[in-house]
Amino acid sequence: MLLDTQSVILDVAAPVLLMIVMGVFLRRIQLINDGFILISSRFVFQVSMPALFFFGMLGNNLSGLISVNLAAYFLATIGLTFLFAWLVAVKLNVPERQRGVFVQIAFRGNCGIFSVALVVNMFGQDGVALGGVMSGLSVLLFNILAEIILTRYSHGKLQLIPVLRSLLKNPLILSIVLGVIANLISLKLPAFIVKTGSLVGGLSLPLALVCIGGSLATSGFSLPKHFSMAILCKVALSPILFTALGCLLGFSQKELLFLFIFLAAPTAASAYVTAVAKGDDGKSTANAIATTTLVSSIIIVVGIPIIIRLTGG
Repeated sequence: MLLDTQSVILDVAAPVLLMIVMGVFLRRIQLINDGFILISSRFVFQVSMPALFFFGMLGNNLSGLISVNLAAYFLATIGLTFLFAWLVAVKLNVPERQRGVFVQIAFRGNCGIFSVALVVNMFGQDGVALGGVMSGLSVLLFNILAEIILTRYSHGKLQLIPVLRSLLKNPLILSIVLGVIANLISLKLPAFIVKTGSLVGGLSLPLALVCIGGSLATSGFSLPKHFSMAILCKVALSPILFTALGCLLGFSQKELLFLFIFLAAPTAASAYVTAVAKGDDGKSTANAIATTTLVSSIIIVVGIPIIIRLTGG
């Protein structure tokens, strides 16, 4: 038995959700403000989360960490969700100025923070390592596909080279690559450096979750009516369909849990940044991020115990 229903709810999901609720409460009583959320989010992205991934890769046995089949399937699910969302946007006659935002909401997930928080709570250091790899893979594909869809409907020129260049500078991807290299060459660091790195990395998840909650406290939830389909695709259709298909394809219980948690992640905050940069509907994107965070939390808490029971946990 990997996990049971009670441990999933009380030991895995509850701490993550309570940290988000704490962020909402702290923002409501003005103990934290937008400035704190902005600076803390930058710290998590540029310092703390990279430290978590680097030392997670360094301290784990990477042999057989993620199968080629799982990695390929995960990337395929992202690509298929992207194409399906694009097709739905066309079929629903979503206005062209909102079509790129619609597709982003439907396929681009907050894997690096929300999903990693859950898998680390569930699997410990193994969660850091495997979660880091899946996070890195998703960041690569999310950015490329977002550039394609947003450029298509902003009537700009597709420029993948700058996107790839920025990905090479992405702190999360760099930390994963450097961690893998350090592991392969059996790099030995002084104990005090490893301890310091672990402490810095340990700040990532609680601080990130508090920031998510703080952002929710001031977010609106009003969206164009057709955006409900994008949200449904992101947090329900894609994770349920592809996790079920993964079960039929013979993936293990652990692999199915990782797939479901990463596919059911709420819309990524980076979707707002790229939408605004392309002159698209930033407000709708921000509201969708807030809405999917709430709905995704419920879907994941309900879905994980079901997966465990159906796969013999």
